Amino acid sequence: MVGGAVLLFLASWLAVLIPQSSAFPKITDVHEATSKCFNFNVPDDDDAHMVFIALPESVEEEVEEWFSAQMDEMTRKGSTNFMKTLPQVSKEIHAKIKDEEYNNKSNVYLKLTVPKRPALRHQMFMWYAPVVIMNVVKASQRGQKKNAPPAGAYSVCFENKNSSTDVRILFDVVMMSDEGQDEELQNKIIKKEHLTPLETNFQDGIKSANTILNEMKYMERREARMRHTAESTNAKIRLFSYISVIVLLGVTWLQRTYLKSYFKKKKLM
Repeated sequence: MVGGAVLLFLASWLAVLIPQSSAFPKITDVHEATSKCFNFNVPDDDDAHMVFIALPESVEEEVEEWFSAQMDEMTRKGSTNFMKTLPQVSKEIHAKIKDEEYNNKSNVYLKLTVPKRPALRHQMFMWYAPVVIMNVVKASQRGQKKNAPPAGAYSVCFENKNSSTDVRILFDVVMMSDEGQDEELQNKIIKKEHLTPLETNFQDGIKSANTILNEMKYMERREARMRHTAESTNAKIRLFSYISVIVLLGVTWLQRTYLKSYFKKKKLM
């Protein structure tokens, strides 16, 4: 029993040390007739892929969660759907999406730029359709001199040209230097028929620890999405409070003006 407990502890410890992707899709809101930009740095000896999906701000929670989970599969190293197309939307999810929105023009634009160079990508989002940009560094070096230094810094901007619709953007950046780590790890693992019972228990402990870590990452991703929703709701409530105070002050001023005029007419003032 003691040996099993020590083995499980070592397995958990090794699972934490094993390089794994801890990234999950980022979420940002872009309000009507505004833009929002983010900057990313890519090391000189590395490259990166980028994935983006535009959703209406009024999207249902279940739909957003489905697209977020699918993007996580697209950008997670070792996934069977890594950097591939988005799976077919299920009937249950499709029923919660408005027909006039699905795969239609969003009037929201993506712009990827590097300093002192032409824009790498400038295009309109289609609702619920992922935009995948592969090998960003390699794309930025096209048309440049052979000895030109890598750009290093990249700017991603989302421009919402709608006058009455907010937009929610899911996006993620995947470094190529992290690709294939899961496959390399699997190749290094000894096959089961070559293991002693103790080593077999050790491998089972590593798998259990990996399962726990995956669940923790899922809860972290869900907590981030719920926090984003709460912050958005708080901002709307704050705006409503400001408007209520302004309306209250306006009504008070009108009442005061009316009563003052009334008393003057009655010669009470």
